[in-house]
Amino acid sequence: MSLRLIKLFRHHVPALVAIVALLIVQATSELALPSFMSEIVDVGIQQGGIASAAPDAMRADTLAQLERFMPTGDAAVVEAAYAPADEAGVRAYQGSAADAREGSALEASLARAEAQALAAATGQDAGKLTDTMTEQMAVQFVRAEYEAQGRDLADVQYAYLGSTAATMFALCLVGLACAVAVGAIASRTAATIARDLRRDTFRKVMSFSPAEVNRFSQASLITRCTNDIQQLQMTATLFMRMVLYAPIMGVVAVMRVVQTSTGLEWTIGVAVISVCAVVGVLVGFTMPRFKRMQRLIDRVNLVAREMLDGLMPIRAFGRQAHELERFDDVSRELMETQLFTNRSMSFMMPLMMLVMNCVTVLIVWFGAHGVSDGVMQVGDMMAFMSYTMQIVMAFMILTMVAVMLPRAEVAAERIDEVATCESSIREPVRPELPAADTPRGELSFSHVSFRYPDADDEVVSDVSFTTRAGQMTGIIGSTGSGKSTLVQLIPRLYDVTAGSVALDGVDVRAWPLGELRRRIGYIPQQGRLFSGTIESNVRFAGDSVSEADARRAADIAQATGFIEGREGGWDSEVSQGGSNVSGGQRQRLAIARALAKRPEVAVFDDSFSALDYKTDAALREAIARELTDTAVVVVAQRVATIMHAHEIIVLDDGRVVGRGTHEELLRSCPEYLEIAESQLSAAELGLVEEGGER
Repeated sequence: MSLRLIKLFRHHVPALVAIVALLIVQATSELALPSFMSEIVDVGIQQGGIASAAPDAMRADTLAQLERFMPTGDAAVVEAAYAPADEAGVRAYQGSAADAREGSALEASLARAEAQALAAATGQDAGKLTDTMTEQMAVQFVRAEYEAQGRDLADVQYAYLGSTAATMFALCLVGLACAVAVGAIASRTAATIARDLRRDTFRKVMSFSPAEVNRFSQASLITRCTNDIQQLQMTATLFMRMVLYAPIMGVVAVMRVVQTSTGLEWTIGVAVISVCAVVGVLVGFTMPRFKRMQRLIDRVNLVAREMLDGLMPIRAFGRQAHELERFDDVSRELMETQLFTNRSMSFMMPLMMLVMNCVTVLIVWFGAHGVSDGVMQVGDMMAFMSYTMQIVMAFMILTMVAVMLPRAEVAAERIDEVATCESSIREPVRPELPAADTPRGELSFSHVSFRYPDADDEVVSDVSFTTRAGQMTGIIGSTGSGKSTLVQLIPRLYDVTAGSVALDGVDVRAWPLGELRRRIGYIPQQGRLFSGTIESNVRFAGDSVSEADARRAADIAQATGFIEGREGGWDSEVSQGGSNVSGGQRQRLAIARALAKRPEVAVFDDSFSALDYKTDAALREAIARELTDTAVVVVAQRVATIMHAHEIIVLDDGRVVGRGTHEELLRSCPEYLEIAESQLSAAELGLVEEGGER
């Protein structure tokens, strides 16, 4: 895994340690099962449940017979291991049966003596016996001894099989418990990682200025906060449950294989090399397509978002078929990429099964020769086969997960791009606040210029003006003259590239960002509402907005009438984006939301465009009457909206071409006169009545 993916676990080391410990126990438990299976075949079935050359009980004359084939020292040890004979002449074994099964000196001595005794009785050459043959002959001797004592051999076999089966069942329960615990810890840890990533990524996105949002695009940011993080969550789960388990399983299996000493270890090398070759070829084909897939998902999201946002103009112009075809093109490209990767990866499992089956055939073929030569038992061959399959499976798991890592790596890289992206709007290093005696609501532009990132020309150039509490400053100009850009500098949606914007005598770049925006009420061109109720939207600024503030703001925004006329009134539902209210109602609610927090500066960015003339006039009159302690900046396309402002700024191509009142500009500014003549009659140009009515 790459460093980016490993960093996901830096706060979850205890969980990883616990998972590794549980996986070691699980692997040890599961890999002990093949050895018990081998014992069931070799001991429980072939040897009739006789696991040791040291019988539980031995007749005195049998012991005496065996001592003749032992050195003096070994005979003394065997003599001491069995109690004195009882009335039936049987001596009970006093040593540890477990020690005998582990190959103690006592068992070895007895096995050799029993094999030699049996060989002498059958006329075989004891010098040609292999270890396996010696063990089998010792078992035959013990079986004959039990029969001579009158014991039921079936009971001996059933007792051994029952105890071994119970042990295997207990190991299965241990492995199951560990697997469940690992799954629970891994799922919780991965979910926690995803939660933290979503929180941190979304928090970072919320700190972005419009410049950073435009750099990534809204569709891409949504994908990064959802699909990409989901990919990392899945990868984290696989890492903890499979990637960590595979090497542990492989190491434990190799240790078991080394202990068996079957001479077939070379088959493991063949299997591993074959698996790596298969996966290497497949990864080489699919890696580029995995990296491309996330970009295609971004494109699908982008086109779908554009279509949904522009549904009305698409229908109005009858472009449904064209847009559906455009969406189908990007969707088909994503589908073709996914089909290529899925079809390529579909070859992996059949090829892996072919490798595993070929390795199984090799083990059976060469293992059968070992069994025939008497150097290996059937159970040992079966156990070795199980261990080999576990090793191959471990490599297969690692390689299959490795195929998924490119997509996760791309997702991690995309999220890291968001996390490391520095916002162009930053908190000041040394925040400043105005002195207590500073006049409140004084907004000043001083030789302000602004250029968008990577743009060649300035959008706003050398703009200066000052407005104070109780005053209204209007800004007007042709489309694209920089009006909206200019007022977006006030709440620091963008920062000036030259000059300064000051609030209450302090540069807005020196204000704490939260405090600055708390004092500014900004109403954008498109008044976007949030899902909830009318009251929750108007009181969106938080608990600082009282119910009385909300009602006052609604009165100023001329929204009280339609709010109280709706079923449910203030508690009536507002759908996402405010799609269940009209454009004018949406704008009035957006105005009320900004005024409810009683800002020092109220910025209306062409916020009256959806209002009729009567409502526009009533709203302007209410603003002039109620906002006596607030500086008001109004961007407008209508001359009627700003003609009563204390000062009007006329912009043309980002430059101030006129300043003054309505009457002054009609006489001194040709650009303003041209706009006014296009909207007002000759009689209206000279008529300004009290209260804002023409």
